[in-house]
Amino acid sequence: MSVQHAGSIIRQARLNAGLTQEQLSDGVCSTLSLSRIENGSAGVSPATFQTLMAHAGIFCEAYPTFSTRADFDCFYALKEVRFYLDSWQLTPACQLLDHIEMLNWADNKFYYQEWLLLHCKLQLRSGHANHAHTYELVRFALKITRSDIDNAAIHSLFLSSVEIELFIYLAQEALYIGDTATAHHVCQQISSYLSARSLSFLERDRLLAENAVVYTKYLLTVCDYKSALELSNFYRHQMISNLDDGLMHELTFLTALGCYYTGQQDRFLTLFKTAFFSAHSINSCYATICKNYVSNHLSTTLAEDLNIFSDIPLISFSPKVPRDVSSMGDGTYDFFSHKVFTLGGLIRSLRKEQKLSQPALCRGLCSKSKLSKIENETQQPDIILAQTLLQRLGISDLVFTFYGSEKENKLQELQFRLAKTRMNHKTLQLDLVKKMEMLCTSKDICYLQFAAYKSAICEPDNNQKLKGLKNALFMTLPGFQFDEILDYRLSWIELTILNNICRTYATINPTHGIYCFYKLLEYTSHVPLDVLEKKRSFPVTLGMLIRFLYTENRLSEIVALVPLFSDAISSMYFTGNIFSHYCQALGSLGLTNSAKEFAHYAYYNALLMEDIYNASGLKNDLKKNYNISLL
Repeated sequence: MSVQHAGSIIRQARLNAGLTQEQLSDGVCSTLSLSRIENGSAGVSPATFQTLMAHAGIFCEAYPTFSTRADFDCFYALKEVRFYLDSWQLTPACQLLDHIEMLNWADNKFYYQEWLLLHCKLQLRSGHANHAHTYELVRFALKITRSDIDNAAIHSLFLSSVEIELFIYLAQEALYIGDTATAHHVCQQISSYLSARSLSFLERDRLLAENAVVYTKYLLTVCDYKSALELSNFYRHQMISNLDDGLMHELTFLTALGCYYTGQQDRFLTLFKTAFFSAHSINSCYATICKNYVSNHLSTTLAEDLNIFSDIPLISFSPKVPRDVSSMGDGTYDFFSHKVFTLGGLIRSLRKEQKLSQPALCRGLCSKSKLSKIENETQQPDIILAQTLLQRLGISDLVFTFYGSEKENKLQELQFRLAKTRMNHKTLQLDLVKKMEMLCTSKDICYLQFAAYKSAICEPDNNQKLKGLKNALFMTLPGFQFDEILDYRLSWIELTILNNICRTYATINPTHGIYCFYKLLEYTSHVPLDVLEKKRSFPVTLGMLIRFLYTENRLSEIVALVPLFSDAISSMYFTGNIFSHYCQALGSLGLTNSAKEFAHYAYYNALLMEDIYNASGLKNDLKKNYNISLL
């Protein structure tokens, strides 16, 4: 089993779609280039690969082979920009966009198209968008791949994810400039299109939710308040269920507006405050946008105490002028060029940049000889090995799409389903574990480790759970010691197992468990984990450490961890948990004003994620123990 090359995948997708090379390559690359890609004499960059596959009716994100290092840097930076935009961290998003521009978009028109889309998102989220200019910029970006934009024909096209997003933003900007007919038509077309296409359910839900944001705004504009409320509220619940909080602030505020216009004043105020305080807690200017809208457009009185929470500044970012793309490349390249940056080359380059030895990287995963073959491109790694090596190098594998054998694709699907299954569904988890174990051989060490971890956390007895977690960890890291943690490179699943070992330790022996949590924090501060990979484990580590510090009344230590809070705001669920214990620690230390501020953050973050039980308990404890009343 190994990662497959792009050419054979594209050819099979084209044949399955019943398309000629001329039909598939239209608007993407030349027919000759496609022919060379399919026969293996030319390579294809991820953005071009995605577009070709989407135009063949198969939705995927990327293929991990790059024409140059700049190609990889642009590809990955665009994913990081999306992370920052989802977290409303607009300044670092803008800085990365500027960096991509300095790289000249790796001379790839598809990277430039996505870059334009993300700049439009930046402008809108900043509160300073010139909507007429943004509308034209979106149209220009669409014309890079769709020379004749026909909104009526969307349903008959095969679109890439970037093209879908551009159509959604076209509808939004049309609405802002008063073209409600176009907004309505495009939103309906996109909704029908997404329902009929073969996408992963998470990607479909996310795109449908983005479309719902725009369509809700349209429904509010035409005064169909009941439908607006139903639509925004449905997708608000959907995003909570999927643990996708990138759109949560907007969907919550739009639901609040639906409540206001349908006469549900109390629910409006609760949802408005939920959107406002949860946004304010991560220093998002959306808090200011919400407050300004309510103050300027609604006939309602906001509590004066709300003014103690200062406005988050609305920062203006320079709009972009479209540039000629006729001289830009289409993402195809000579596969035998010395500049080609394959998966093995990426692993080798990152390892050397981090001054990491081969034995340290592949410890417990494969032999040094196998890693050498992968780095020298004489052997392709299995999908799970490729993912794990990237994770140990601090790079998120989630931005790539890998294609392997039928067996490995089934294992990938089982792993994904297990990862998304909630902790309280133990019967389902154990059933999936059994299916995964039946597919595995003794060589499938990483899949077996994941199955062993999922089996261990289902154990009701803490000592048995700890034994199972250690056994799972030792499958790739035999004899692991927390005191030697900086000598290791850890994958996401290894970090996840260690988080659960620390939590189990802390339940049995709080002092030892807390010590181990601190060692995990030391690892994340010393090892180069990028923002995408850090998001997967760091908020969990910090949230659980603070919880046990609070239980043990080690309050000053919680306060000392405040500088790390900014690294945890990528997960609204854990942000709420962190603020919950932090505000109570401040209250116990007599810092009432600060305690009240973070009490609002904690309570309304819990409401944002519909964690009603913990929200109610926190509200009662704050009133009883610290005489703090929430707005």
